[in-house]
Amino acid sequence: MSKKTTEMTRDVLLALMAALLAAGNLNSFVAAGDLMPGGFSGLALLISRIAGRQWGITLNYSVLYILFNIPGVILAFKAVSPRFTAVSLIDVVMTSVFVAILPSFTITKDMLLISVFGGIINGLSSAAVLEANACGGGTDFISIYFAKKYRKAMWNYMLLFNVALLMITGFLFSWTAALYSIIFQFVSTQVVNYFDTRYKRSCFFIVTSKPEEITAEVVKQLNHSVTELSGIGGFTHKQRMMLYTVCGDYEVNRLTKIIMDIDPQAFVNVIKSTRITGNFNQRPF
Repeated sequence: MSKKTTEMTRDVLLALMAALLAAGNLNSFVAAGDLMPGGFSGLALLISRIAGRQWGITLNYSVLYILFNIPGVILAFKAVSPRFTAVSLIDVVMTSVFVAILPSFTITKDMLLISVFGGIINGLSSAAVLEANACGGGTDFISIYFAKKYRKAMWNYMLLFNVALLMITGFLFSWTAALYSIIFQFVSTQVVNYFDTRYKRSCFFIVTSKPEEITAEVVKQLNHSVTELSGIGGFTHKQRMMLYTVCGDYEVNRLTKIIMDIDPQAFVNVIKSTRITGNFNQRPF
């Protein structure tokens, strides 16, 4: 089996697992709490409810939801990749299938527990499909597009959109359900932010006696540039070389292993990087 086939199989399995988690969550916590959805799903529901309440017009929720998703699908297909779009659609379609075939069940009727644990499971589902180099559809398509464009995570911006949407929904219909839904969205977003390391960076400062060997392996294996700095050891007063490089958080363990395999006596300092400007090799979707 080729490497590409193996990776695609892994991503599809992760997408299916994410869909199963999302469907189980919808049929348990979300259904029991009657929580209001965010994103395009919430927008479609809000518009259909307003149309029915204000103007007596029946707008089909499913049709609205599909219409809202079409621009996102086209955007992801063109700006991210066809593969990303295909795996994302597998997750979206299979979530609908699993919701239809899995039984509904109530774990608890406590709204706070429903909001918190439902949010955790929803976040884990989103994190799993992100690990499959895809997303869960809806506004996630928009988040990924802008994250790719600006090279930073956009989940908190989508949270603000969902909060605004839920506040409008609460004003028009039910504040209790809206406020618990905001808790659900907040918890879910924080779980995704924790696991999504694609746009998190770490700086490495490496004091070593084997700078050439480490530099060569970092460039070869991770495709990151390395800057060599000359210095004097404060204790030994001998000439030493310090290497400086930046990697994604998902590469920290791999880079540390590269360094230790070459020079077990190396001194390594890892620092979180809040912002990078300039050329940086980013893992693609």
